Amino acid sequence: MKHQKLTIKQKRILKNILVVVLLIISFPSYTPTQVIIKSDHILISNHLLSRPIECSSFDGLTYAGLDGKKYSHNSYVGVQPLTISNTITFSTSKTLYSAPFSYYATSNTVPAGSYHVTKEAGRYMYIEGKGWVSSQYVSIDVNNSIENTTGIPLYKDYMIPETSSHRTHYAMRPLYITIHTTDNTSKVADALSHAKLQYTGNVRSASWHYTVDDHSIYQSLPLNQQAGHAGDGVMPGNSASIAIEICVNSDGHLYIAEKNAAKLAAALLKQYNLSVDQLRMHHDWSGKECPRPMIEGQSGSMNWETFKKQVYNYMRTV
Repeated sequence: MKHQKLTIKQKRILKNILVVVLLIISFPSYTPTQVIIKSDHILISNHLLSRPIECSSFDGLTYAGLDGKKYSHNSYVGVQPLTISNTITFSTSKTLYSAPFSYYATSNTVPAGSYHVTKEAGRYMYIEGKGWVSSQYVSIDVNNSIENTTGIPLYKDYMIPETSSHRTHYAMRPLYITIHTTDNTSKVADALSHAKLQYTGNVRSASWHYTVDDHSIYQSLPLNQQAGHAGDGVMPGNSASIAIEICVNSDGHLYIAEKNAAKLAAALLKQYNLSVDQLRMHHDWSGKECPRPMIEGQSGSMNWETFKKQVYNYMRTV
């Protein structure tokens, strides 16, 4: 029996079906990246969702969603604790929110002033007895720099200007330290060069707190202010971690730059009473191949586990 040829229309339909099937197969599964506690239930959220998912309980391994699904705790790269005790100050009135998400905005405001906050979730803080407010253009009583105990020259000559669009102006309590590499192997692409890049206006929207090379450290942002570096939207990578960029310029010494970054990370973890377990790679937050030399095991670079061990050892001597 002779096979009948498919018409152009039939071919187009089959092609569309194949595309849909491939998309379904390749589409990443939902991975929650932030947990916050609100009254007697839990909200889990990530930057792929338009709204949080409410959960009724957590048994130490999984969160039970009110949507009937279970969400594994192991999928989380960061958890942002809810309870805090800090003072925030802002110079203009702020909108109140009934919950820490933008679509819960109310018509009420809170006047400018200083307030005690008892809860934090992403880019929102809770003023007891009043409600949630955005942490943008808010100052918080958290150290914005460290005492330099690294033995490496640390400069603040090129802090990103207050008026720059590369400042998020969101307040932050550091909970993690995130390690990056610049991916710029050009000669003279050292810490000073990258500090100047941020100072004059990076063409990219990214920002970070420190740049480290084989002989110096440059700070670009206060440590109590969020940067845009982790690729995870408003989740803990951006909203709760200090970003360190390690230079990979071809005329520099990468291994020494990594050692300097390990010393800086140790000093930061010690200052904020954090442990080496709160050290993260950029890759952990968004899946990006960064810090590339450590992940790929490039010549002249230490691997991630060796880097963490160095940080741990430096913490014992800080």
